[in-house]
Amino acid sequence: MKLAQPFLALVFTVCSFSAVAQKLADPILLWPAGAPGATGVSDEDKPAVIPFIPEASKRNGAAVLVVPGGGFTIRAVDHEGVLVAQWLKAHGITAFLLRYRLRPLYNRNDWVADGQRAMQYIRAHAAAYHISADRVGAVGFSAGSTLIADMTLSPVPVPPNAIDPLNRLSSKPDFLILGYGSTRIPANADTAVLAAWPPTLLYGTVEDRGSQTGMLDMYTRLYRAGAPVEAHFFRNGIHGTGFALGDPVLGQWTTLLHNWLAADGFLTAKPQVPLAGVVKLDAAPLLDGMVILTPVANKNAPPVIVYIRNTGTDELGKFLVPKSQGPVEGRYKVEVRQDATRWTSNSREPFMIAMTEKQSKGTLTAADRSAWGEYLRKRDLSPSIYNQRIYSRKHPNDQGDYMIDIKAGKEVVIEVFSK
Repeated sequence: MKLAQPFLALVFTVCSFSAVAQKLADPILLWPAGAPGATGVSDEDKPAVIPFIPEASKRNGAAVLVVPGGGFTIRAVDHEGVLVAQWLKAHGITAFLLRYRLRPLYNRNDWVADGQRAMQYIRAHAAAYHISADRVGAVGFSAGSTLIADMTLSPVPVPPNAIDPLNRLSSKPDFLILGYGSTRIPANADTAVLAAWPPTLLYGTVEDRGSQTGMLDMYTRLYRAGAPVEAHFFRNGIHGTGFALGDPVLGQWTTLLHNWLAADGFLTAKPQVPLAGVVKLDAAPLLDGMVILTPVANKNAPPVIVYIRNTGTDELGKFLVPKSQGPVEGRYKVEVRQDATRWTSNSREPFMIAMTEKQSKGTLTAADRSAWGEYLRKRDLSPSIYNQRIYSRKHPNDQGDYMIDIKAGKEVVIEVFSK
């Protein structure tokens, strides 16, 4: 008799528990005396924000208006609202969750006005919330992403003598985070308006084709206008992932977001400064590699990455970091990484410059091709390094990390030794 094969039964038991009661802050009405055009007196007629305030020890002075999606018929207030606001709060950023008006009770003009009023409210109460009025951004998802893009495209006028003090403040975010949604920028939009667009980070997935087309269009328009825009489009992922907290792939989005905020200087009150200098290894210019500058005292200060490829400078090893990518004044830890021991960029070799210029103009002759080929045969293009070399101390026997102090207008000399 054939015996039945044994099998393993897995039983998952979910234990219930009683958690300490949790309560969000009370909503703060954006128009205490009634919103313009209100048609009722329910919560859905009263635009409001719910503040999420970090502990004083974590607070970095940045603020973000959180706008959940829902097709303007609902608000996905939990995973695209509360969870996002709590993440921001945990990272020292004061968050304000927006309760905006919905269709069919209201229309686009109303919910855009709600977002604009919320930005003005945050700036008007910057001192009370211990935030910087010039570091107030907005994050939106799906329809919420469209809302914050719309209100950025059409900011309200700022009359200095307005009766309502909130109307004297800008409604335009200092930065935008657009999650799987955007607004279609009109074809006749002023290029100057797009060029002045605030720094913007876009997030979405290729699988979410319904929103991806609009995001690609928006990215392209901003890119062509020279606006400061960055995008991260993952391959897989449904519409409506929020911050995808816990997802081992999409969840990396929050790390990318935090890095972006730090690198753009939004997490510190200190202004970024341009940085010029030179990098040397064993008393000679670094030919190919990078320098990583990590803030020491101010963990929210922007890190700075300098790539050395011997291009764009008059002298080997020299670099110039623009203000928009620069550090703040203070102490930074230095790490030098060497990627090659022999490297000369084509943009530095007179012969290669002449040949590539002729090629681009279509004037390259047969004699030129022959000379170019012989030149190539004589070049040493074999590997020059076994592995990347890392120098985190000025001298190998130093006890501590290599540190430099950065001051505005002062060039730096970064020099490390292999022995």
